[in-house]
Amino acid sequence: MRIEPELSGAAIILAGDFNPAIFTPAWFAMHNLLPKGIVDSADLRVAHPQVTEFTTDWLQIRVVVDRFSAETLQAPYVRLCDLVVRVFKEHLHHTPLRAVGINRHVHFRVESYAKRDQIGRNLAPVDAWGDWGKALGKNGRQGGMTSLTMTQINLHGRSSDDKINVTVEPSNRVGEGRDGVYTHVNDHYALDNADSTQGLMELLERSFERSLKRSDGIIDHIMSLANR
Repeated sequence: MRIEPELSGAAIILAGDFNPAIFTPAWFAMHNLLPKGIVDSADLRVAHPQVTEFTTDWLQIRVVVDRFSAETLQAPYVRLCDLVVRVFKEHLHHTPLRAVGINRHVHFRVESYAKRDQIGRNLAPVDAWGDWGKALGKNGRQGGMTSLTMTQINLHGRSSDDKINVTVEPSNRVGEGRDGVYTHVNDHYALDNADSTQGLMELLERSFERSLKRSDGIIDHIMSLANR
């Protein structure tokens, strides 16, 4: 990436039917999915039939009855994929799954408010908004893009329900609301690509690194708009 992100992470989101209460640090330790040292220092925020959430030094797990989320802010991101695949391929292979999302997100800072606005003006030119667009001014001080999501569908060789969503907006984590940019890429795979939970996990294994590489290319292009 041409700009080093101040915050950078990846997440795997599964849609399906889950029993949140089982996904405690102790369960991960019992099945040798996480080392004992990491489990012993984990912060278990809640463990309940409706929601379980805990964090470790590199991992955040959050599970509700229809959604499983595993996220990390630390590279290498492939260990996130390895963990999720082991959970659902080796231990919970009967869990009904409907979809998997491979997510990449960054918060990065540009040189100035004007540079951040330049990214927004490239993605959403104010000229298209007619007279009202003129009221937004030339320097962003009167307004501009606050959030934009682009979606790609009909992906070659993939399910008709698959899609890639890219969101760009001002960062609420870096830049003090002035020169930070948040970019999120969601690569969504539906179960149509696989005939079972195991098949979906195999698809995740095959697709994970390729998906992140594509996402990083998209993010790099967004960064480049600050200098156009």
